Amino acid sequence: MTASTASLLETALCEIAGPATLPTSITIDYGALAHADALGAPAAKAWVERSTRSLVFAQAELRAADGVLVAAASAVFRRVA
Repeated sequence: MTASTASLLETALCEIAGPATLPTSITIDYGALAHADALGAPAAKAWVERSTRSLVFAQAELRAADGVLVAAASAVFRRVA
């Protein structure tokens, strides 16, 4: 289900960027297994690559229960006052 894959990645990215940010761009690259539900409960992991005064650059991965990469994402968030 690609919609849930995108939703899981977007949620993880937004959480790691913080509540005082708005997404500027999000890019999702799907792996060979775009159907995460076929391999058990997927796990999303997100991290901040770099942060400036006005922008947050974040990455995320979604892996199936057996560790297979389902999708990867990168995003840029703008800090809001």
